[in-house]
Formats: sequence, C-alpha cells, structure tokens
Amino acid sequence: MRWGIIPLTTNMIISQDIIEELTEGNQEAFHIIFKAAYPQVRAFSMGLLKNDADADDIAQLVFIKLWTKRTMLAQVRNFDTYLYTITKNTILNHIASRKALMIDITDIPNVSTDNASPLDQIEASDMQLLIDMVVGNMPPQRQTVYRMSREDGLSNEQIAKTLGLQKKTVENHLNLALGDIRKVLKFFIMLLLGWG
Repeated sequence: MRWGIIPLTTNMIISQDIIEELTEGNQEAFHIIFKAAYPQVRAFSMGLLKNDADADDIAQLVFIKLWTKRTMLAQVRNFDTYLYTITKNTILNHIASRKALMIDITDIPNVSTDNASPLDQIEASDMQLLIDMVVGNMPPQRQTVYRMSREDGLSNEQIAKTLGLQKKTVENHLNLALGDIRKVLKFFIMLLLGWG
C-alpha cells in the first residue's frame, strides 16, 4: 500500500464452515473470527483515524454489526471484502457523525489491482478522476503549488524558492487546495454510501 495504511485482510483463512456456523448463531465461530480479524480491523481503523479510542470503538462496532447481521453472511462470497466494507462504512459514519472530515487525503488507501474487487477499482478510479478535476479547476497558482507538492514531491521551501513566493503563501495555497479536495471527497464518500 502506497501510504502505509494496513490493508484489511485477516491473513488467516476463515473456512466457509466457520462462516456458516456464525450465520447460524454459533458463538464459538464468532469468537474464532473475532480472534482472527480484530487486530486487522483495529489497525485499519487506527491507520485512518489516528486515534486509539476511536479505533477501539470502530473495531467493536464492526464486530457488533457482524454479529447482528450474521444471517446476511449466507450470501457473502468474499469474507475479507465484506468485512472491509463494514469497516469502511463504520469509519465513514463515525466521521460524518462528527461533522468533520478528519482523514488526511494522503491517507486514503491506494487500491491495488491485485486484491481489489472491480467495484473498489472503479471507486478508486472515480475518486482519482474527481481529485484531478478539482485540481484542474483551481486558480493557476494554487494548482501549480499543489502539483509541485503532491506530484513532484517538493517541500514548501523548495516550492517557495522556485516560484519566488513566501513559504507562508505556499502553505496557504496548499491548505486551500487540500480543503477544496476534502470537500469534494466528503461529498463523493456520501454518494458512495447512498447519503447524497
């Protein structure tokens, strides 16, 4: 993963038999799945939210949802994808409930084509297209500063020197650019979840 977010995979094969037992309400099956998947769910949440208490809350909510919606597992083909979706939606609901987009846009996982579903790849592609459109509509200097920072990897000092600007001006341009992108990403995320 490009940005260091821990991918949400259980790294442990959870057999279809265990999943079927969970579907039927077997608490031992739930305990086995919990032990296998909890560390990854929590680490994934922590990677996005950067807060121990919030990551704990999210992980607990994910497993409460898994238990309460266990009968739906009968239709699930890929357990890891299902668990990822529950976790992602729980995190996004948490962010929306706080009325603040706390995720730094550089923390959004880059969907690798190796283990991403076609839907994940389409969503990632749509998100990147949306970011490109927002950047393309920025005022010229803000766009230049953003591209030099995010695409060329230059520091604020290097950008300031290259463009003949004050470092504070560069920082202001970057803050405005990231603010524009966050607003659009928040709207995009809400649309993905069907809130729009």
